[in-house]
Amino acid sequence: MKQAFSTAGKLLVLLIGIWVWMLGSGAYAQKAEDTRTLVVIGSAAVQGSNVTAARDAAIASSLMNAVALAAMDILSPEVFSENFKKLNELLLNRPDAYIQDFKVLSEAVASKQHRVVVQATVAVKQIGSYLAGAGLVGGKAATASHPVALTVEGSGNLANFVKFRRELGGISGVEGIQVRDMKSNETTLLITYRGTAQDLAAALMQQTFDSFELTVAAVGEGALRVALAPK
Repeated sequence: MKQAFSTAGKLLVLLIGIWVWMLGSGAYAQKAEDTRTLVVIGSAAVQGSNVTAARDAAIASSLMNAVALAAMDILSPEVFSENFKKLNELLLNRPDAYIQDFKVLSEAVASKQHRVVVQATVAVKQIGSYLAGAGLVGGKAATASHPVALTVEGSGNLANFVKFRRELGGISGVEGIQVRDMKSNETTLLITYRGTAQDLAAALMQQTFDSFELTVAAVGEGALRVALAPK
């Protein structure tokens, strides 16, 4: 009788243990949907003898890498690369907003480089919400492409115009550039752009040029006029 009771008691304890483990696993699974733990490497150059500053910079670099990896798991490589400038400004430049906690697992200095191995808990749900709000969902850009007629005054200065066009092609959302009309000092480009002419004007105003200044002369529905003035 005692042996039967002992066996039943052990079975009851085992069942309770399994039930508690299942509850714990469910809680962990729910938490795992909101966060993800990553182990990443960060590096920074040691300036002079300031090892502390290099260490802090290396940790910051590792946290940025953790956020970038989490974002790349949500977006396709094509969408991530096409929108890298936007992601860099609003996501990667403030990784602390998406890091719940972290700890340095190891660190070393070699060839004037301070490197750290960091374990970081990333708020992937928060990153996903941000990406959805930015118009990037399911690996596709939610914003449709539209043609924008961009007239550039001052294109007669070929060096400045080449610099402008290169920067224009690097703006997030610009999918194509074609020359529609060319005059002595004015060129009209047809831009395939994911957004409005107003959005493109705002993006252009964020660019900096060393040899000329850019001003927006006019902006309307599907049309934009800018002027390039030498400094």
